[in-house]
Amino acid sequence: MLGRVALALKLEHPTSAQRFAPALCLPTPSRPSLTSIRLLVVSTNRAKNQPIPSTHPRPVRVSQDVTSSPLPPKEAILRLFSKTPQNSYRVKQLETSPELAEYFLDQTNLLDLLYELASSKRPQNALLAINISRRLGHEVDMTAYETVVRRLGVLEEWALVLRVIQSAWHNVHRSTPALLNWRARALLETQHYVALNSIFDLFKLNDLSPTRLTYHLVLSGYIRNHDLAGARECLRDMADAGFPPDASTHALIATLYQKIGPDEQVKEAGIQSLPYIHARTATHMMNSLMQLRIRIFDLDEVLHLLSAFDQRKSGVLALMLAASRTRHDETVLNPSTYRTYPVTVQPDAVTFAMFIDYFADLQELAHCLSVLDHMVSANVEPTMRTATSLIRAYFLTGQGGSAVRMIAAMCDPATTSPAMFQNVPSPDGHALPFDVTRLGPPTRAVFNHFLRGVLSTHGLPGAHTVLRLMRCNGVKPDSRTSEIITSHTHKHERAQPRVLMRMIRKHSPRFTLQEAHIVLASTLRYQKFLVDGVGWDVVAARFSRSRTAGVRAVPEEALSTVQPVSDPVAGLRLPPRARQRGTFRAIEQSLSDRGIKSDRATIALRIRHDAVVRGDMDSATEVFQDMLTRGLHPNQYHYSALMEGFVKAGDFESAVDVMKAASKARFEPDVLMFTILIVGYARRKDPEMALRIFRRMVSAGIKPDVPVIDAVSSAFFFVGAYEMSHRVLISLWEHISPLPPQIEHTSLKSAAVYFRSLHRGQQQGSKKTSKEFRKSLYRAIASLMQDWRVFKRKESSRMRRAALEDKDQKPVNVY
Repeated sequence: MLGRVALALKLEHPTSAQRFAPALCLPTPSRPSLTSIRLLVVSTNRAKNQPIPSTHPRPVRVSQDVTSSPLPPKEAILRLFSKTPQNSYRVKQLETSPELAEYFLDQTNLLDLLYELASSKRPQNALLAINISRRLGHEVDMTAYETVVRRLGVLEEWALVLRVIQSAWHNVHRSTPALLNWRARALLETQHYVALNSIFDLFKLNDLSPTRLTYHLVLSGYIRNHDLAGARECLRDMADAGFPPDASTHALIATLYQKIGPDEQVKEAGIQSLPYIHARTATHMMNSLMQLRIRIFDLDEVLHLLSAFDQRKSGVLALMLAASRTRHDETVLNPSTYRTYPVTVQPDAVTFAMFIDYFADLQELAHCLSVLDHMVSANVEPTMRTATSLIRAYFLTGQGGSAVRMIAAMCDPATTSPAMFQNVPSPDGHALPFDVTRLGPPTRAVFNHFLRGVLSTHGLPGAHTVLRLMRCNGVKPDSRTSEIITSHTHKHERAQPRVLMRMIRKHSPRFTLQEAHIVLASTLRYQKFLVDGVGWDVVAARFSRSRTAGVRAVPEEALSTVQPVSDPVAGLRLPPRARQRGTFRAIEQSLSDRGIKSDRATIALRIRHDAVVRGDMDSATEVFQDMLTRGLHPNQYHYSALMEGFVKAGDFESAVDVMKAASKARFEPDVLMFTILIVGYARRKDPEMALRIFRRMVSAGIKPDVPVIDAVSSAFFFVGAYEMSHRVLISLWEHISPLPPQIEHTSLKSAAVYFRSLHRGQQQGSKKTSKEFRKSLYRAIASLMQDWRVFKRKESSRMRRAALEDKDQKPVNVY
């Protein structure tokens, strides 16, 4: 299966013959032969390393396509670029047509032509057109380069932006402030932070002065790179250069700070800047502040921030959000008063899309579509962001066919056939939520969201289909595409680290910290398995009187660490004997060369390694404090890692203190934190306390999932109460999923294995439960508590009788 995905990814780098083949993509057999795969791999690798052969395709004849063409000059030249692949042949045909050459050399016409070429499916033709103009004897000025770069920037073709700017320097030997700022933006988007920080040297080299925008771009790089010390230094340099931080600076920081974590001071500074910034900037900033609070489920703050928007357009969102809170938790009180903001912010498509995402997480598709209706009634036009949110919502609510219907409508019918939609949900019978064809062809972001959804329903075969759709619509996969497939392979296919590493090395256009995190997480999972084992039986062997469970030392295949935490992967190092160590070093070196620093996710992985695998809580807490010193705010993953380490060490008091600290930081205890406590009490052979912790979780309104119920049932298994363990499993099972027929009569092992299989398909849903749900679960827990007490009394009586019988049977020593 992995080979099929690899094949699909390799198809994104076609041979020269494939580049100019007929446009329509026909469906391939679902299982290509091994021979065809090998031949295709060889050909694609050859295409990567060799230039396009001059014999393919044959150039079109001038008499047929240029001089004899009835098309206007502009259309004839555009057709020339689409039909003739080599610049040398294009130059020859232009030289034989004075009319086209004259049109091509006119400055106004050239700028219009460059814009059209940069907007085409092959935007690199714009740079080739500049080179043709120079070969024809016309030296273009910097306006031509700026026109191309500006259009490529809008299309987010950042690698090509850098190529055009480099070409401008090579040809003209100078640059402009606009081009240098676009270079800074491209370096920011491609995460080349070392080069970004040296952008001021290029301004000095060109005898130019950086602008406030330049400093803002560099400041954005520091914040995105989690380098707050560098950001503070950048602000000082900015003030020294005559650009003291103003309202736009505070708005920028507030917009980007969601990567660092919630900060009240940053938020307030951004809000105070509202009267002095552009309306679109204000909307962007408020959207970012709301998005951060939605992610941590701080709905009170979301309602406060939402009151800053035009209530004629967004008031219904506040009503829907408040009703949703009450529907899922009757005890919550929505704010009765809201703060007053200095200006009224206008909502945009992103504002409504965030609430589509929120209701999608609750699996409330009707409310998602209601948000769309209110957006249209508020005269806010849907955008690609709206489409991606709806695609995500359809998959999360089990309506993937509607998402496929959207993609099919957006794809180019000239290059996409209906037969291509294999291994994806059927679009038959599904209607479009709105006219998505007005949005234009699907973007890379749309396909990436679609890919994530298809992977959740059809796995890797579906990914093969999505990648072919991208290729047939002229969309190249990016690093995010590689991350999505690799992450799925890690989490659901349980692939080994070396397999993941091989996928990343071959198919990622640019190594990212997220890809390194996936490899490290896979290695840590394998290491934890070597130390702790897996399954109930491994733990139960430690408590058995007749079995021996050996103590497992940290294996040689383990990750190692360095102190203090070093970038870019938080000081984690792959095992010396790991097969992927050499290839992973290339990723690590690439990240280091670009100046990428450890993010919060990588630091959380380091904390979990030190706390859970090594059992070194001193090191784990030191890493946690180092993160705080950097100015990074912890999230639920950092708190959970510390809790798991303390629980494994038997320090439940410290684990509870960590949970309280998370609550104070507005991260309310979730199902994962309670599961950690329950697992700890289960391994301490205290099933009654495990059941009490579960009841406390239910009273907090947290919806149980498969792992937490599995942990409660395991607590009884570990003490040998197998019948009680089976009873607990069946009793709690029916509260999260319908019971399969005759499951009560199966063995405990069969029931547990089937129950765990439900976890893969279990949707997130609401984090809160209704009052009726809690009452029903309370009754089940109370019944289990009573059954356990009866079981303990019977077991105690049985053991006393057995002890008396053993005493009576012992021979009496009369001497």
